[in-house]
Amino acid sequence: MARHDVDVIVVGAGPSGALAARALRREGLAVLVLDRSGFPRHKPCAGGLTIKSLNLIDYSVGPVIERATLSLLLGIRSAGRDRFELFKAADPICAFSVRERFDAFNFEQMVQAGAAFERAGRIEEIVEDANGVGVRFDGRVLRAKYLIGADGANSRVRRLAFPERPVRRGFAIEGLVPYATLGHEPMPEFLFGVVPNGYGWLFPKGDHVNVGLYTFDDAPALSKTLLRAYCRSRLGTDAIEQITGYPLGFGAHRDLGVSGRVLLVGDAAGFAEPLLGEGIHNAIKSGLAAAAAILAVEGTAGRTLEQAYRRQAAPILKDLERSDWLKDLFYPRLAGIGPALLRSPVAKSALLRGFAAGKTLHEITNRFFLAPFFRPAIPPGLADVLKDARSRAH
Repeated sequence: MARHDVDVIVVGAGPSGALAARALRREGLAVLVLDRSGFPRHKPCAGGLTIKSLNLIDYSVGPVIERATLSLLLGIRSAGRDRFELFKAADPICAFSVRERFDAFNFEQMVQAGAAFERAGRIEEIVEDANGVGVRFDGRVLRAKYLIGADGANSRVRRLAFPERPVRRGFAIEGLVPYATLGHEPMPEFLFGVVPNGYGWLFPKGDHVNVGLYTFDDAPALSKTLLRAYCRSRLGTDAIEQITGYPLGFGAHRDLGVSGRVLLVGDAAGFAEPLLGEGIHNAIKSGLAAAAAILAVEGTAGRTLEQAYRRQAAPILKDLERSDWLKDLFYPRLAGIGPALLRSPVAKSALLRGFAAGKTLHEITNRFFLAPFFRPAIPPGLADVLKDARSRAH
C-alpha cells in the first residue's frame, strides 16, 4: 500500500481551507494545512458576512463581528446622478468584520480541532496517481490521499493540477477611512454604475469604514484615482488608507476543478458569484462540500471523488448559474431596470426577507412571491452580537 504522510493536504488557510480542514479533522482524518503566511495576516476584503455565510459556521464568530445592520442604501449612478433607495428590514441582513480578524479566528478553530499547520513557500510540483497525490514544496515532498486547493484566485494548485483550465477573474480595489477623519459613521451602501459592470460600496466597521469598487470585468480599469473619486463623492474626503487591489475567481459552474485526487475550492475554483462579487459564502460552502465529498468516498468503493464533489457542490453551482444570468440581465440595463427594481415594494420585501433568512440568490428568485413567509435566521455569532448590543443598551 502506498505511504501517505497525512490523509489530506489543504493548500490555503483562508475560510475555505480552514473550514474544510476543521470538518475533516473532526471526522478523524489527519490533515495538514499549508499557507505562505502565518496568522493573523493582512487580507484585502470588504468583510461583509451575509446571514447565509454565518449559517454555515457551526461555532460563534461573534468575537470578530464589528457591526450588524438592518438597513442598506442601494443606489444607481446614471447620467452623472446618484439615485438611492433605503432598504430597511425588521431583522439583521448582514454583518461586517475585518477579514484579518475573521480569518485568524477561523484559523484558531481549525488548529483547536487538531489540524496541523505549516508555513510553506512556493508549491513546486503536484503529482497525482491512483493511490494519492504528492506535493513538492521547499525542497520536500509530502504525500496525501487527497489535496484541496484553497489558495485563492491566483491559485498555484490550479495552475499545476489543471494547467489547461484557467479561472476567469473579476477585480476589486478597497481602502479604509477612519471615523476620526469623517466625524460620523455612514450607513452601509452599494452604488451601482460607479464603474462599468460593477459598483462602489461603503461597509462600516468598528473604527473605520471600508470603501471599495468592484467589477466582474476581467480587464478592468480600476485605480486608486477612481476609488478616491468615489470616496470624495460619498464621504467628502479622499483620505483613504491601506488601498489594496485584488482578484476574484469566477466560473466554477462552467468548469468545476476536480480530478481523481485533487479538488479546488473558493476563489481557486471560481466560486465567487459575479453579480455582487461575494466570495466568503461560497468559499465556506465549497470548502465544506469538498470535505463532505472526501468523507463520502474515503474507505468506500464505487462513487468517484468527482461524482461526490459534484453532488455536494450542486446547490452552489445552481446559485452561480443564477447569479451569472442576473448580472447579464442587470448591468447592461442598469439605467432602465435598476431604478424600477429599487422602487418596487415587492422586490424590496423579497430581497430584505431573503437576506435576513439567509437565502441564496437562487432561492430568493425561485421563491420570489413566497418571500413574505421567509423566516429570519439568527446564527450563533449574530445572536451573540445582538445580545451584547441589547445588554449595552440597558
